[in-house]
Amino acid sequence: MRKLFYSTILFVIVIIFSSCESVNENAYTLDIELTGVNSNWLFVQIRDQGEWVKIDSVELKDEHASFSGTIDMPTMYYLTPKGSRSYVPVFVEQGDIKVVADAKTMKEPKVEGSKSHEIYQGFMASLKAYDQKARSLSQQYREAQSNDDEARMLNISHEYEALGSDKANDIKDFAITNNASVVAPFVMMEYSYMFELEDLESVSTNLDPSIVSSNYSIALNNRVGILKRVEIGQPFVDFSLNDPAGNPVPLSAIATGNYILVDFWASWCVPCRKENPNVVNAFNTFHDKGFEVFGVSFDRDYEKWVEAIEQDGLIWAHVSDLKFWGCEAGKLYGVQSIPHSVLLDPEGIIIAKNLRGEQLLNKLAELLN
Repeated sequence: MRKLFYSTILFVIVIIFSSCESVNENAYTLDIELTGVNSNWLFVQIRDQGEWVKIDSVELKDEHASFSGTIDMPTMYYLTPKGSRSYVPVFVEQGDIKVVADAKTMKEPKVEGSKSHEIYQGFMASLKAYDQKARSLSQQYREAQSNDDEARMLNISHEYEALGSDKANDIKDFAITNNASVVAPFVMMEYSYMFELEDLESVSTNLDPSIVSSNYSIALNNRVGILKRVEIGQPFVDFSLNDPAGNPVPLSAIATGNYILVDFWASWCVPCRKENPNVVNAFNTFHDKGFEVFGVSFDRDYEKWVEAIEQDGLIWAHVSDLKFWGCEAGKLYGVQSIPHSVLLDPEGIIIAKNLRGEQLLNKLAELLN
């Protein structure tokens, strides 16, 4: 009887310690030294589907703070001083992590104890040369513009495009090489606006099985799914938003029997406003032959939206939910930069994307003349 009693006690103790160990396997502690900020509180935030989500707050005492928790997968945390728009980015994972930063270098903290952050820092360092070159080209472009040197402006634009292409290739190569780190899908989502479906899919299908359950891997796969649903050759995805009078207008109400340009834009978007005269020209030239435009605004200010429609002479149907980058129609079509457009044929099939200026006119002439 006594042996059975002691065996039972031993069994219970083993279970208790095993349970504790399983909980602690995912534990982390974060020690922070942050100098030069005018706040005694840090908000701990993450980004979820483009939205800031506050998950905790911690008090700064003598410029130091510490907190702990559990985490399943390495996750980018943003430590934001109360009342500030700046933040300290740090990849948090299991273990003891030390972060040192100050108000002037918040986005480049010194981080110890996080392998994921070490990989991320190496990646960001590799992009600095591209960013420096881009700033230099921007300055040169402004100088050429002030001198009305159109030839130089065109050459700089070509250089800028080539630089962007090289940068995108390096980002993709990094993600494929580091396919067992959550940093790979994280950076692909951060720069997903630079990539087409084929590039994103090549990275998502190459991810190591050990990280496919991470939020960043899931987000990347979702992005691939959205782009597949609205790629050329697919039927349009219907949606309904309110027009300026507050009446809901579905895309399907006009996407019948005509060629439709679904034009994503905003009053605050300078490239959109520069492109608007081209769309007006296309509408005036081909409307009587069966061409319509359906404007979808990423505005959040109703008055500015309506004012821009009037100023630019956009006499076609317009809708918006005034949610800025949270526009529900934009999410359905995977829009991450504007202007963005989708051309539908009379059967509602997507036949082209992002036709600008002469490209749009030439395509419509081919289809309607």
